[in-house]
This record gives sequence, C-alpha cells and structure tokens, in this order.
Amino acid sequence: MASNEQHFKRDAWLSGRHRVWGSNVPAMDLDFILAEYDKCVPVALIDYKHEHGVIYLESANNRTLTALGDMASIPAFIVRYGHSNQDGWWGEVPEDSVPWFQIIPLNSHAHTADLPSNANDTKLSELVFVSWLYEMRGRKIPQDIVDIVSKH
Repeated sequence: MASNEQHFKRDAWLSGRHRVWGSNVPAMDLDFILAEYDKCVPVALIDYKHEHGVIYLESANNRTLTALGDMASIPAFIVRYGHSNQDGWWGEVPEDSVPWFQIIPLNSHAHTADLPSNANDTKLSELVFVSWLYEMRGRKIPQDIVDIVSKH
C-alpha cells in the first residue's frame, strides 16, 4: 500500500547537488514510478502521469524505465490518469468527477501483456483499470473492491 507524502520536498537538496556533479553521472528522478508487485515479486513498473503532464516517449527517463523493465524481464508502462471534472489544470478533484486511465506500453514485455485495450489513447474506467491491475497478478478483482470503485 502506498503511504502518504510527508515532507513534500523529496530530497530536493540532493537532487540539485547531483546536477553539480556533472553530466557524466546522469540520474533520473523517479517522480511517481510504482513497482507493482505480488507476494514480493515485481509484476510491472508503472510511471503514473497526470493528464496535463508531458509525455515524451524518447526521453532519457522513459528509455531508462524501459531498460529497467527489460533488465527485470517485466512490463514497463506509462499510465496517464485524469478526471472528467477538475478545478483547473492541477486543482481539486470534485467528488462527482469520474477518473480515467490510459495505458501506454513501453517495452516488449508490456506490448505482449494482456492489455484491456490495444489503443494508447483509450480512456479506461477506474474499474477496468483496477481489474487489469488484479489480472496482471493472476487474480480476480474482489467484489468488495468492485463495489467501492463503482461508488465513485
């Protein structure tokens, strides 16, 4: 289970200092990459991006994420998420807003995964997306989770 952000700085000093060390020691900031796992075994790497975030598939970060997935022999994805209603680009999300998700496969493992849609621009409902997360783990979404997700 993901824990809440506590400090909102995420080692900003070290990130800035690392840039001073020179271009021959590149590193990437893993903003919101999650290792999806089951029974302590990774099943996928997912970089979650807000609908207003910029996605450039050939960026060093995405190529590095793809390489990490390849090295681990697991799928790597970008998942863009958004809402039907939001107060401005990065504002509050009202209770009646309906979330959506788009799955963008990055590596060969992701392209051969059983995706709910083969089109990168398909907006999936939260229920379809969460069901897919369970399926990646070889599991069926429990009815109580279906009921919770369906209420929102």
